[in-house]
Amino acid sequence: MKLKLVILSLLSMLMSLKAETPNIILMITDDQGYGDFGVTGNHIIKTPHIDAMAGRSFEMTRFYVNAVCSPTRASLMTGRSSYRTGITDTFKGRSIMRTEEFTMAEMLKEKGYATGLFGKWHLGDNYPYRPMDQGFDESLYHLGGGLGQPSEPLENGRRYTDPILFKNGVQQSYSGYCCDVYYEEAIKWFSGQKKNDKPFFAYIATNTPHSPFHDVPEKWYEYYKKMDLGKDNFKQDKGHKITGKDDNDRTARIYAMVSNIDENVGKIFTALDKLDITRETIVIYMSDNGPHGDRYVGGFKGRKSQSTEGGLRSPIWFHWPEKFKAGGKSDLIAAHFDLMPTFAELIGAKLSTDRVIDGKSILPSLKGQNQRWNDRKIILQNHRGTKAERLINAAVISQNWKLMTDLKGKTELFNMAKDPYAMNNIINENPEVRKQYEDFYDDWLKSLDNEYPKMWEPLRIKVGTSHETETFLSRQEMRLNEGDKITDGIWYLDVTKTSTYGISFKLQKTTQKVKAELFLNGKLSQTKNFSNLETMAFDKLEIQNGKVELQIVLTVDKKKTTPWHVYIKK
Repeated sequence: MKLKLVILSLLSMLMSLKAETPNIILMITDDQGYGDFGVTGNHIIKTPHIDAMAGRSFEMTRFYVNAVCSPTRASLMTGRSSYRTGITDTFKGRSIMRTEEFTMAEMLKEKGYATGLFGKWHLGDNYPYRPMDQGFDESLYHLGGGLGQPSEPLENGRRYTDPILFKNGVQQSYSGYCCDVYYEEAIKWFSGQKKNDKPFFAYIATNTPHSPFHDVPEKWYEYYKKMDLGKDNFKQDKGHKITGKDDNDRTARIYAMVSNIDENVGKIFTALDKLDITRETIVIYMSDNGPHGDRYVGGFKGRKSQSTEGGLRSPIWFHWPEKFKAGGKSDLIAAHFDLMPTFAELIGAKLSTDRVIDGKSILPSLKGQNQRWNDRKIILQNHRGTKAERLINAAVISQNWKLMTDLKGKTELFNMAKDPYAMNNIINENPEVRKQYEDFYDDWLKSLDNEYPKMWEPLRIKVGTSHETETFLSRQEMRLNEGDKITDGIWYLDVTKTSTYGISFKLQKTTQKVKAELFLNGKLSQTKNFSNLETMAFDKLEIQNGKVELQIVLTVDKKKTTPWHVYIKK
């Protein structure tokens, strides 16, 4: 009898442990605005699977992200302001996240999770900044900010269909539309985890519906391009009206990508049902920032890159039939960096105590409790500089107030409790609120300088390690400061071993004559002339270990430029 009780007790403990380690699927899209869903009031777009998911999910109705993508992804992964992590922009060498950061994937892995990334990383293309260096067991991703951007292999030809991607660092070709590939590979991967009896974390980050818009799902494009998608056709009873010029074809292409994402969300739930793990899996859906361009944003003002509500708001739905109430809602302010602390509380993981964690757990809200903050203020800023500059394109948001500035520093204040669409700027009537929020911001700004030694210096790409037989550099990682010309760009390197290195480069297209000058640490090392070559190489040279600044200046048709891609091999 005692043995039976012990066995029952152990089984109960195991069941309890299982309940505390649910599978997690986190889906994040690229430039999908708040209004790009049927469930958020868009009566034209077709998103039946996401709408159905939303109806079965718990929603945080005031959820904020950064105004552009790399910062959002850094905060999501670390629970910290993107500035703290080294991310200040989306390119120009400013979208590399510090390897010292402790990521969501690393935290979950420590608790026994299998971890997989499928799609967009955008936090560093080279060791030690790649997804597999930052906690992911399985990584299928494109380089840089997306397909069709400077970091992609030139042979990919900017295509979204049949893309060239990287699986655990190895370049591979895939068949099908890129978004379909990410979801199909994610489903294949997490289906295999059931055999291992391990909980899994699948991070599915699409580069759609981001530009370029030339390669979109044909079926959906044919559906939308026949429709009138002008701003006058959207119902808006509340909030700001849609501004800007109508572009029917572009909107049709964006909506085609959104409906394709929606189909793939349906595939996720079909797979979970088939595996019989729907009830033990949390599925989350969100976007990384506001829409690219002016279109319906659910009554909010603005778009991507702006600190308006339309630039910073994302819907977020948490689907977990086991614990979260279907159709439940909370208006508690929350943000991207809250997810990591939420997961930590859920699974009993520890967050780092040696650094500032900006996020807070929203698990009580998700479980239906009336959670409230003690005057919490969330700070979000994106002005695409090399370091944070005071009150440039920034927002300080509390439950009741929002102070915001634009790129020129114009300051506005809104009472969000009374004015949820931020229609009325009341900054002149509330000088004391303005001062309080600006003082809070100033304290935050000062704190950033102490995060790391030499906080705002460029992060360096390691060369000569066993992790990469060849170091690939693109204009994505080339550092440019404000006012720099393209030929001022520098790749900041950390050469790990003194050796002889070969340095070659490519342009976007073959050119008749090219004069190439190679500079190391500001000194001219080589000058070479080339004719009609696709790949051009300098003479091999010995490079000492340590910090190296690489600069290559090209003269093509009497115009100065730089390579599109550079390759360094020991």
